[in-house]
Amino acid sequence: MKTISTALAILLTPGFAGIAPAQTVGAAPVRLVPAVGATNATKNLDLLAGKRVMILGDSITQDGTYVSYLEYFLTKSHPDKSFDIINVGLASETASGLSEQGHAGGAFPRPCIHERLQRALDAVKPQVVVACYGMNDGIYQAYSAANMQAFVDGISKLAATCKAAGAQVILVTPPIFEGGDYDQVLGKFAEWEVTHPPKGVVAVADLHTAMNAARAERQKADPKYRFTGDNVHPGPLGHLVMAQAILQGLGISMPRGTAEELQEAARADALFTLVCQHRSNRSNGWLNYIGYTRERTVAPKTGNIEAVETAAREIQAKIDAMKQTSGNRK
Repeated sequence: MKTISTALAILLTPGFAGIAPAQTVGAAPVRLVPAVGATNATKNLDLLAGKRVMILGDSITQDGTYVSYLEYFLTKSHPDKSFDIINVGLASETASGLSEQGHAGGAFPRPCIHERLQRALDAVKPQVVVACYGMNDGIYQAYSAANMQAFVDGISKLAATCKAAGAQVILVTPPIFEGGDYDQVLGKFAEWEVTHPPKGVVAVADLHTAMNAARAERQKADPKYRFTGDNVHPGPLGHLVMAQAILQGLGISMPRGTAEELQEAARADALFTLVCQHRSNRSNGWLNYIGYTRERTVAPKTGNIEAVETAAREIQAKIDAMKQTSGNRK
């Protein structure tokens, strides 16, 4: 399958080692954008393996399906490694701090990650933070320099805050918007993250370019093909394409096959069921423990995080036992 070239003009910033050729696994070609200290697949795998990883983002991340696929593929392909991934995405959230007038029918403004970021870092104590923002940051308006600057400032502040807490940052460019010109705004956000990642960012996975390319490949057979039903939120296959693109974008090996083939195999695999349960339970528990303000305020340290982690360890023990079987080896 031919790799679809990016529509963005990719430039390098000082200190970058270069851009690796686009890769294709199945139907999701991606571009690897390595930063200093993360210039090959082994180093990028070592960013995640044996580390506490916290994933931040909006409703697509809170849904968690692509995070489950990430953990599942990492476990399947690298059974000798351990992965400690905590997903605390929050619906409607931005990095920019912007909110459109009348958001949620005027019930509440969009939450901003900076309201809870320091609490999250203090509570979770991640060594690595994976951040996927952008979808909400342009507040579904035409491109404006002011909104662009708010996104740049928000992501830069996120990277600086994480760096000060001792956490390395992996940026994931925003998914695609399938309802018109707004996707061009997301493309500009992605281009900036790829070409000018702020200090503290060790790698960038260009999901936006990869996801557009994966859709274009499918549209050769079905011109009306879409990953979403509402322009914003991917269905299950879209989430798998996201995970596939992120791992490929980091140069990390994963099971081979098209997204459709991988989805069918995962659905039939008891390991995936366990991984989904593990991710969901921890995500809900840590989200409440960190605390947030959205349609309501959840006070920090809500819930019993010790009980959440005890249950997580029990599920992880089952995952560890299952991944040792020959059928779950790469």
